[in-house]
Amino acid sequence: MGEVVAALLIGLAGGSFAGLLGVGGGTLYVPAMVLLLGTDQHVAQGVSLVVIIPTAISATQRNLKGGYVDRDAALWVTPFAVLAALGGAFLAGFIPGEQLSRIFGVMVLYVGARTLITTWRRMRRDAAAARAEVSG
Repeated sequence: MGEVVAALLIGLAGGSFAGLLGVGGGTLYVPAMVLLLGTDQHVAQGVSLVVIIPTAISATQRNLKGGYVDRDAALWVTPFAVLAALGGAFLAGFIPGEQLSRIFGVMVLYVGARTLITTWRRMRRDAAAARAEVSG
C-alpha cells in the first residue's frame, strides 16, 4: 500500500512540475522512483518517458492555447530531438544502471545550477535597471 501512495504522490508532483515549469517531469519521476520505490534506473527512465507523453500533451495544449509556443522553433528542434532521443536510448542500453544514475544526477545538478545562476543574474540585472530608472 505504501508503494501505491508513493507512486500517486510522485505522479502528482511530477505532473504539477510538468505543467507549472514546462519540464517533462523526468527530473522528478526518475530519482523518486529510484530512491523511494527502489526501481532500476533503466526501468525508471522508461516509465518516466511513458508518463511524460500524456502530461506533455496536456501541457502542450494549454501552452498552444496561451500562445506560448514558437511553432517554427518547434518544427526545427523536434526532428533533431527525436533522433537524439533514439540515439540516447540506444546508448543507455550499454551503460550499467548505477553508472546511468550517476550521469543522470550530474546532469540534473548541472542544469539546476545553471538555472539558479542565470536566474540570479537576471534578477540582479533587473533590480539594477529598476534602480537606475528610479534615480535617473
